[in-house]
Amino acid sequence: MLSPTRTPLRGSEREGALERIALALRCDLALTEGQLLRHFGMVPSEKEAQGVGLFVVRAVLNPSHHANRLMEVRFFTSHLWVSRLGPPLLRHLAGVGEMRHLLGVPTHEWRTDTHRVHYREQPDAYWYSKIGPIAIEYDAGSYALPLLQRKVQTFALRFVGQYWGVPTEKKAASLRAKLGGYGLEPRFVIVAPWW
Repeated sequence: MLSPTRTPLRGSEREGALERIALALRCDLALTEGQLLRHFGMVPSEKEAQGVGLFVVRAVLNPSHHANRLMEVRFFTSHLWVSRLGPPLLRHLAGVGEMRHLLGVPTHEWRTDTHRVHYREQPDAYWYSKIGPIAIEYDAGSYALPLLQRKVQTFALRFVGQYWGVPTEKKAASLRAKLGGYGLEPRFVIVAPWW
C-alpha cells in the first residue's frame, strides 16, 4: 500500500513549521527527521536548521537496545550540548519526546530530565498536568526486573500517575506484562517509536 503524498510546505507555512519545531526542540531536546515529518509535516534542510539555531546529528544505530538491525537517522536539537551526546542517548531523548507528542502534552507542561546520570528512580521527564505531576519513563528494553519494580513503586509514591514508553509493540506487550505484576494498568504503556 502506498503512503499518502504530502504537499510540501512553502513560504509562511514552512516558516511557521520551523518555528514550531524550534519550540518543540527546546522542550524535547532531540527529535528525528521521521518525527519532524510526522508531527510538523516537514524536515528542514540542514541550511534551514542552522538558520533557526538547530544542530543536525547523523547517526547509525539500532532502533532499540537489543535490536539486531541498524538504521541511519538524523537527529535535530536546539542545544549544542545535546548534539554532542552519543547516539543511544539521542535515541532515548527522541523516544521521550515522542511520548510527549503522542500524549498531546503542551511544551509548557513538560520537562525532560537533562541529567543523564541521575538516581535510578528518577523519571526521564515530568508532565505537570492539571491533576498533578506525572512521571514519564522511556525504556528501550534494557531494564532488569528489580529496577522496573523499584521505578514503578517509587513513581507511585511520588507522582499522581506514570506513563511508560517503548519503541515497538513487541516491547510494549512484554513491558505491559512485567509492569502489570506491579499494579500498572496496560494503558499506561505506550508505543513511542523514535525514528
